Amino acid sequence: MHLANKDPTTWLTGQLFQRALAQYTTDRSLEVEDVHLAVHGNVAQQYASTIYRACISYRSRGKTESIKLIVKLVASKVNSLTDEQTFDTERKVYRDYLTKMDTLLDGGGMASKFGPRLIYSANDPVPHLILEDLSSQQFVHNCKLLDVDDAKIVLLKLAQFHASSYSLTNTSAANSLDALNNGLFKQKPSEGVQFMMENFAIFTEVLSQWDGYAQYAERLKCIKPTFVDRGAAIYSGRGFGLHVLNHGDFHYNNMLFKLDPERRVKDTVFYDFQLSCWTTPAVDLLYFLYFVCNRATRDSQRHALIQHYHQEFVRTLNAVGFMGKVPTLLDINCDLQRAGFLEVVLAICFIPFLFADHNGTLDVYGSEDTARAYRRRLYDEPQYKEIILPLLPYFLYKGFLE
Repeated sequence: MHLANKDPTTWLTGQLFQRALAQYTTDRSLEVEDVHLAVHGNVAQQYASTIYRACISYRSRGKTESIKLIVKLVASKVNSLTDEQTFDTERKVYRDYLTKMDTLLDGGGMASKFGPRLIYSANDPVPHLILEDLSSQQFVHNCKLLDVDDAKIVLLKLAQFHASSYSLTNTSAANSLDALNNGLFKQKPSEGVQFMMENFAIFTEVLSQWDGYAQYAERLKCIKPTFVDRGAAIYSGRGFGLHVLNHGDFHYNNMLFKLDPERRVKDTVFYDFQLSCWTTPAVDLLYFLYFVCNRATRDSQRHALIQHYHQEFVRTLNAVGFMGKVPTLLDINCDLQRAGFLEVVLAICFIPFLFADHNGTLDVYGSEDTARAYRRRLYDEPQYKEIILPLLPYFLYKGFLE
């Protein structure tokens, strides 16, 4: 069913919120008294889906209460049409994983919150999630790459997120968890994979015209036939030392931040778990290095940050009483090395869009000629060349271009 055929405001009624809150609060006699509904432009952009904000007044157990909620009509970032597996993945993360991971950390004396609580979800009349609105707890959007101190706060939370999911495999709760495999790469190419492959080909063409870079263009051409297989192997976790729940699209746009008066990051939570998958932590760590850290932080602190992540991973496992094999720093670094192809993909297929004009990016999906010309221009941007030119020899020497 296409969302366009349904006006959400006609079915986002007091009755729906009453059903959701009665289930959430376990108060069957709960009564909704007032519903204020609004589309919030920034929120809609931030969640990359159709988003409504709702403020609900209700009466429960003799008291009048109010609650702020986010209603998310789930649309995939990777496919233009709503994707059933995408919705299912996100719902499972909120409903099954985050609650168990939060409980584990609470039991270990590490009160931590990984994301908004899921209040309610349903498939009818269209797939939707109702989540708590964390803006009332001073969490805000922060649209910039982070310096080292702010990035470390995000990294600590990521280490706790990964470690608590890793420790779940050692508990009885693991049996009730479905494996998630809705990552960026699939053996059967999605629209998202096709888009990446097109970008890869365009960059290869552009690169072949840069003076002194023909050998790199040749190597990228040789990689193209195995592009999907290489990516799918990383996302299936084949041949990697450890598996954790990965957010899967670990980008500053998919986080909310609590800031101090100087606008330094004090805390963060994650959302948009549509591409979550169970595989090597290298997936989220590579996203972290390129789409959370600014360039100066990545260039100067990369190895120290990975060690910092590992220390917090181990600390979290100890706090929750994990009894299995604890990964070493070498295990983490070996996984990052094995996942090197993903680092190449992120650098080539996604980094240029950090510099894209928001209106201009619409051209990407226009007529083929317009889209290719627009992407070609992005690859020739001086800001992008400053990043990619030193990375190409690094990728070569690491063996990522074999």
